[in-house]
Amino acid sequence: MKRWHGPGGIAHVLRVGLPLLAGMGSLTAMHVTDRLFLGWYSQDALAASLPAGVTFFLLTSFFLGTAAYAGVLVAQHVGAGLAGAVGRVVWQGVYFALLSFVPLTLLALAAGPIFDAMGHPADVRGLEVTYYRVLMLGAGLMVLEASLAAFFSGRGLTRVIMCVNFGGMLLNIPLNYILIFGKLGLPALGVAGSALATVTAWASMAGVYALLIFTRDNDRLYGVFRNFRFDGGLFSRLVRLGMPGGAQVFLDVFAATVFIALSGRIGKAELTATSIVLSANTPAFLPLIGLSQGLAVIVGQAMGAGKPAEAVRAAGSAVRVMAVYMVVMAVFFLGIPDQLALIFRPNAADASFADALALCRPLFAWAVVLGFCDVVIHMVFGVLRGAGDTRYLMWAAAWVSIFALVLPAVAAVAFGGVGVVGLWGLFAGYAAILALVLFLRYRGGAWQTLRLVKPAGSGQDNGSPHA
Repeated sequence: MKRWHGPGGIAHVLRVGLPLLAGMGSLTAMHVTDRLFLGWYSQDALAASLPAGVTFFLLTSFFLGTAAYAGVLVAQHVGAGLAGAVGRVVWQGVYFALLSFVPLTLLALAAGPIFDAMGHPADVRGLEVTYYRVLMLGAGLMVLEASLAAFFSGRGLTRVIMCVNFGGMLLNIPLNYILIFGKLGLPALGVAGSALATVTAWASMAGVYALLIFTRDNDRLYGVFRNFRFDGGLFSRLVRLGMPGGAQVFLDVFAATVFIALSGRIGKAELTATSIVLSANTPAFLPLIGLSQGLAVIVGQAMGAGKPAEAVRAAGSAVRVMAVYMVVMAVFFLGIPDQLALIFRPNAADASFADALALCRPLFAWAVVLGFCDVVIHMVFGVLRGAGDTRYLMWAAAWVSIFALVLPAVAAVAFGGVGVVGLWGLFAGYAAILALVLFLRYRGGAWQTLRLVKPAGSGQDNGSPHA
């Protein structure tokens, strides 16, 4: 029972993390139903949605990770007793999000060359371009939504985020059905309709956050109106601390994107099987991210208050919760792989779908290995991001992704004739190495000495870095 109660205990982690987990669960439902509807629409649409979606996330992850780091800075300020500076932090995240619209729009225009380089079949390639381009044109809204959510996540008010995410899901799912299949008198838009529904959900979520944040009471407590001015010092601090975290996410997703692209080069059935298993794996993967985000909030507040022991305790609690959850998911993946794969069966499946179904069984086994590696990876992610040790995350992700996955996987497919099952084995090996590298950093304890914000009354300027 000692592990359950008190700061950093399991109850504390669940109180902060469960709403984020539930919110990620709603996002999971959005992703799964998007793929489900697209699979019913056509097998090519399902095959195209994964590489296009992952490429989109790859190219937006840097901006999203940087903007989301405002939540860690809010947590550190709250822990240090500097609540009046919270509005100033949030506004710098908003300014970063607004600036991100320009490069994200330019990336949308580069859709053709990006997917030409992947070498997928022409019918799939056209759908990939459409899906990616619509998502990318609306990506700035996703970054803006993440920057506004920092106001609540950094203060530990994660139930608000859960409710907003559920609202986005309730809007996104029916919009997907209507726009993909052309209901209510609208034309059938296919993959473009799915992407448009998602962009609409992002815009709605950002609008709801804005209505909740910008009130007179919040201005009195947190300065959400009076601290609207651009603060060059704080903005540069957000970018300097957030960019390595954003780059780490970019590099991690880059490795996964190369993996998916190589699956497509092996064959259509292999790409379909990879799409199915990764889509089914979303309910296992995204909740870990939610718990990791909750852990980062707890660690940020503990470090801001100068209590690293509470952060260590929270990490132990979080990894226990994550491990139990992954055991449950492993039972499903190993027990009913065929039934899970058949959920994504297209209405007009071609002959390659039977081959894809057979490949799903061993791939689900590899997904279990990946899941338990992710438990360690996301626990350490939460701790190091919350403490501000983001540069290590960036360099670890860079070296491990390049030398443990990208180069070996390219060589294996190009020269070794490795099939998709062997490719997934390489992916699992990469995850195991990354988990080990990150865990050693956590055990080393250097992150416990970092201080991003001086406590109130210390005589130090609010928000000055001490890392």
